Amino acid sequence: LITPMKRSHLAVGKVIGSSVTALLSGLSSFVGVMLSLPKLMGEEIVEGASYGATDYLLILAVMLSAVLLFVSIISVLSALASSVKEASTMLLPVMILVMGVGVSGMFTGSLPTTPALYLIPIYGSVAALSSIFSYAVEPLSILLAVLSSLVSAVGLTVLLARMFASERVMFRR
Repeated sequence: LITPMKRSHLAVGKVIGSSVTALLSGLSSFVGVMLSLPKLMGEEIVEGASYGATDYLLILAVMLSAVLLFVSIISVLSALASSVKEASTMLLPVMILVMGVGVSGMFTGSLPTTPALYLIPIYGSVAALSSIFSYAVEPLSILLAVLSSLVSAVGLTVLLARMFASERVMFRR
């Protein structure tokens, strides 16, 4: 905070640094999913029901946009927290929400998939992945989910930059 630079640049640098690491982790997860899908399907592959390059690219786009959203959420919450313990406590409801949305498709059979629901950032990513995995790809819905996550990530990054510019937020005890 004592370097001759804008605090907003510091906030954006923090998000970019965290995003690079998280994107590499997301890319690693994508490679794992890509390599395991054929084995997971095994003998259940129906004629013409295998994943193609387009499906894999859509999975990658959804995963990476969701990763950027999660990095932004975590960055904002960590800026609000005054300690690591407090940040962990603040992240718990977010983790429960993400797990609840992710598991909800298993209990209900399928997630509601009207295009407007794909605009809900976390839900849209889960619904998009669910539709890809069930061979029910709707390009508009996938695009809405990815754009929603990206716009939310940018909005949260702007919020973080404003938080860093606030003396009250940065120097509170």
